[in-house]
Amino acid sequence: MNEKMMQIKTLEERERVFNGIQSAMFNEHDAMMLLIEPRSGEIVDANPAACAFYGYTREELLNMHIQEINMLPKEEVERRRLQALQGKQRYFVFPHRLKSGEIRLVDVYSCPITHSGETLLFSIIFDVTDREKYKEELYREKELHKTILLSIGDGVVTTDQTGRITALNRVAEKITGWSEEEVKGSRFAEVFKLINETTGEEAKDLIENVLKTEEIIGWGNHTALIAKDGRRIPIADSAAPIKDEKGEIFGVVMVFRDVTQEKAWQEKILNLSYHDSLTGLHNRRFMEEQINGLEMSREMPLVVIMADVNGLKLVNDAFGHEEGDKLLKKAAKIIKESCRKEDIIARWGGDEFLILLPNTTTEIAEQIIERIKNRGLQVSSGKTQLSIAMGYAVKAKASENLEQVIKEAEEWMYRRKLMEGKSYRKSLINTLLATLYAKSTETEEHSQRLKNDCLMIGRRMNLSAKELDELALLTVLHDIGKVGVRGSILHKPGPLTAEEWEEMKKHSEIGYRIAQNTPELATIAEYILYHHERWDGKGYPRGLKREEIPLFCRILAVADAYDAMTNDRTYRKALSKEEAIAEIRRNAGTQFDPQVVEIFLRIMVQEHNMQKRQSREK
Repeated sequence: MNEKMMQIKTLEERERVFNGIQSAMFNEHDAMMLLIEPRSGEIVDANPAACAFYGYTREELLNMHIQEINMLPKEEVERRRLQALQGKQRYFVFPHRLKSGEIRLVDVYSCPITHSGETLLFSIIFDVTDREKYKEELYREKELHKTILLSIGDGVVTTDQTGRITALNRVAEKITGWSEEEVKGSRFAEVFKLINETTGEEAKDLIENVLKTEEIIGWGNHTALIAKDGRRIPIADSAAPIKDEKGEIFGVVMVFRDVTQEKAWQEKILNLSYHDSLTGLHNRRFMEEQINGLEMSREMPLVVIMADVNGLKLVNDAFGHEEGDKLLKKAAKIIKESCRKEDIIARWGGDEFLILLPNTTTEIAEQIIERIKNRGLQVSSGKTQLSIAMGYAVKAKASENLEQVIKEAEEWMYRRKLMEGKSYRKSLINTLLATLYAKSTETEEHSQRLKNDCLMIGRRMNLSAKELDELALLTVLHDIGKVGVRGSILHKPGPLTAEEWEEMKKHSEIGYRIAQNTPELATIAEYILYHHERWDGKGYPRGLKREEIPLFCRILAVADAYDAMTNDRTYRKALSKEEAIAEIRRNAGTQFDPQVVEIFLRIMVQEHNMQKRQSREK
């Protein structure tokens, strides 16, 4: 009996000690603890840590329900209590409101216990507001990085510290042809092959290099990536280590972009910088670099041909630069077709071409020159015949100065140009006149009548033989500038519009430029420019008046007006001689020089009297 009583006493003592420990744990522990009636949610007890955290006294908490603290909807709070009571869920994250009104996030570990025959929920609570805030910030940062990774315009690949792929952005997927799912976890070098575009050799593993050196590595524009479908894609790339706060590498990020278009533009720009845009031949810059390379080369003998398109300035002035450009293109085509593949051809200047013939004898050079000449004779730009003056010189030894050889070829070319130029210019002027007669009302008969009338006036004014020759030349070429005026304007039967009249008036300036650039016509250039000036200053292009107008122009004005009035035009029928003479007399002192009119009228009267006398004699 005594032994049994001793056992009971021992058990009671143990229970007392255990209860004391439990009470101490509940009341003295730093963790917040609550005892909650699971069905009603009444707070049955709260430890001092809970009172301190929530800001309520123990008495206040014991008169409250947990749903007054938990900010979830009442029904949701009840559902969670039942889950804890049934053992279906033990861990929760809740928003709890303190007495101050502040909302704090808490971890709640809750399980059912039996106390004095009653089942209660024992909840241990930890304030995790800072942790959750950090988690949210971390999540946001991660999402931001993910968004940046997905939206960045370059391809991005990330790996871990072993070189295994962890992520690809959409651009990287598009460039490589691989999806993130296909390559994730694979070693970078096993999936992505990089080669040197120039040599074709496999490039070193960029990721491995970064992991070894712990430095940022960038490769030049000679790297190509082999895509999933086998295509070679030129890329510009760089890779950098990803380090933690301790400076330890935990991965690598590689950024790259497809430079296919960029390289195409670079090649185009390079091509443009070394080629003439009009002819497609190399330009002077390219040739000068070639000259530097050929100075000490072994490609001797080296023949230099300098070629020049005859009369280009004249063609530009007469027909416009478009016609001159056609002539240059034809010349370039002929030169290229006449030379060999190894020959170097460039447009050297405005109308000059430079040709380098490596390992070439003078005999072969002369054959090439002859080919160019013969082909040129068979070609015209549409309105003019192509004529090319050429000269050549030979660099027989590497020690000879190539620039001096070019100068010799140029001098020979200029000598040839002087010899051929006069004949070509004469041919070109004849072509211009033929064009003028074909596209306008001007005829050879008109020129002849005008010449006769002007010379009669000139002789009466005691002009010298030389002056009469110039006057005669002017009568033939005064309207040469009309080759640069549209035929529709020259043949228009009705009045010209203001715009058409402005174009028509330009013919005197066009003719002036043609004559100025033709040595044989230079003396009459000014007369061609001013042949539409009026005595009263209302003419064009300068508005000269009275004696400011050259005498030849004043003579031409009267004779030209008379011939125009006495012959049919597209816009009117011819006047009688009497009507024309009356019109000229009426405009003396306004449109015409009165002295020239007086002399012309005397000539007309004498001519009329002579015709009457001849008629009576018959």
